[in-house]
Amino acid sequence: MSPEKVQRVDVAIIGAGWCGLVAARTYLRLRPATNLIIIDSDRTVGGVWSKGRLYPNLVAQVKLGLFNYSDTPMSPNDGNPKDRRVTGAMIHDYMQKYAEDHDLLRRIRFNTFVSGATRCPTGWRLSFRDSGDVVETEKLLVATGVTSIPFTPNLPGGVDGSVPMIHSMDLGASFDALRDEKIQNVVVVGAAKSAYDAVYLLLTMGKKVSWVIRSDGAGPLAILPFLILNCINSIAFASTRLMTHLSPSILNTSGNLYWAFQRTTLGLCIVGAFWHFLNYVSGVHAGYRNGDHVAELTPEIDRQGVFWAHSGLGVVTLPDFWPTLHSKNLTVIRSEVRSVEAGTLTLKSGATQSADALIMCTGWGDHFGMFDAENKAQIGLPSYGGDSYSLTDPAAKPGSIQWEAYDALAEREVKEKLPFLANPPNLKFTSRLDPRLQKKWRLYRRAVPLELAAKGDRSLVILGQIHTVQTPLVDEVQSFWAILYLLGEISVPSVGEMAREVSLWNAWTRRRYLNQGQKFPYSLYDFLPYIDSVFADLGLNSRRKSNPISELFSPYKPSDFNGFIDEYLSKKRKSRKAFRVV
Repeated sequence: MSPEKVQRVDVAIIGAGWCGLVAARTYLRLRPATNLIIIDSDRTVGGVWSKGRLYPNLVAQVKLGLFNYSDTPMSPNDGNPKDRRVTGAMIHDYMQKYAEDHDLLRRIRFNTFVSGATRCPTGWRLSFRDSGDVVETEKLLVATGVTSIPFTPNLPGGVDGSVPMIHSMDLGASFDALRDEKIQNVVVVGAAKSAYDAVYLLLTMGKKVSWVIRSDGAGPLAILPFLILNCINSIAFASTRLMTHLSPSILNTSGNLYWAFQRTTLGLCIVGAFWHFLNYVSGVHAGYRNGDHVAELTPEIDRQGVFWAHSGLGVVTLPDFWPTLHSKNLTVIRSEVRSVEAGTLTLKSGATQSADALIMCTGWGDHFGMFDAENKAQIGLPSYGGDSYSLTDPAAKPGSIQWEAYDALAEREVKEKLPFLANPPNLKFTSRLDPRLQKKWRLYRRAVPLELAAKGDRSLVILGQIHTVQTPLVDEVQSFWAILYLLGEISVPSVGEMAREVSLWNAWTRRRYLNQGQKFPYSLYDFLPYIDSVFADLGLNSRRKSNPISELFSPYKPSDFNGFIDEYLSKKRKSRKAFRVV
């Protein structure tokens, strides 16, 4: 490699979505002279909300005011303050303007796929697909998210190319092609939220849709109505402090309300009744018992589907969503596609289905593929094997930390402190819930590689891996904490304490969110306890409401945390002055 092709920087950030952009802005705010670059495989900012991935009817599952950074409000749709929707176009435009306002665009290297990240004497060496360039960086922030690498399974019987196959990631780019009148019969495969969105979009386009969902998987996801009883916004309620007590979290196991709701018989009955009610309301709203094909979309869990979120959770934001899915143009088929030949799909049952297009909503691959197995094991990242789990998780290999002992203790502690989770629901298929199959992130505070921290190596953080209802806010808070860690401005506890925290999280998320917790650091209803823990590390007050009633019942919005970085910096300056006086 010629020296001219090696670019040396102080900081490299992989990803220009929610997390990558705010991490870049925060790093430069704290260290303005930093030589920093952002690397993204897409042609625009936005990640999942990049321009090429947008299509009509793409709407976020939150209302206006809950999906933005703390210091930057999002403008309403078409300037109409009564329209509380957050559309895909609004999100992309918001992130584009954020990048422009903070002079980040000139630092972004678009259309660049990081294929390798290896250690080098100065930190990390990055290599790229379709390029001989190399970047060497002292600090590396990986903010790729979990929807950057599409996964399409190999069909056992093969594919002859007679039917266009489109991954849900490319639905926006393929929208014009799908409008062709020659495409009338479309097959959608998968049961993730992206499948629901694709089916809705295709039905509104006048297509006939056959929706194929595996009969032996996690099944259809649970879906909340946008408004509960037509008056309470579901995500706003999920953003209240009250929800942190109704949703048992390992990050919230102290205080009177914790004991009242999670450690008393009456409290546990109230928690159970609340989720039974919410699940019932959601089922009525969906119309699972209306006597048509939508019955096939009923979550395959015996109770409280919207609580366990076993196969994921969605929120209806469009008023005609369920009426559209009840259309006679939709057929739901519980099977699998085995082959595609001569414009016909053959299913596992032997039945055939004609198709003009095939939409694959089949999930995501290894978004940490830039690291080899050895580095993954050291960083604490899980292995990937297509759509199957691996029993030989690199993060579980023996090292300086004896994870088996920590994991066993964590399992007992979760069941003791959160007895509501000790009695899981009955599922149609339970094979995926084997604890040995869990993909375990060995990351302290979901960001810091524990094995590296134990060696005093502060060259790498993994960002944006927490699945929650308020992504931008959590990304902003986590990024600030992680950057302070990289800069050596905050200390971390002993290796034993960090290992305990990591094992507790993994044990909790697996019990709390079942199949989703097996796969991801899932924390859907639990973003406030996470922010509480990070703010406690920073010495900041995360209880931002003006009185106890508001603190418990008023939804937390990103704007409630506006100025938290200034608060930290002010506190730090005062601490230094006090030290000099002494």
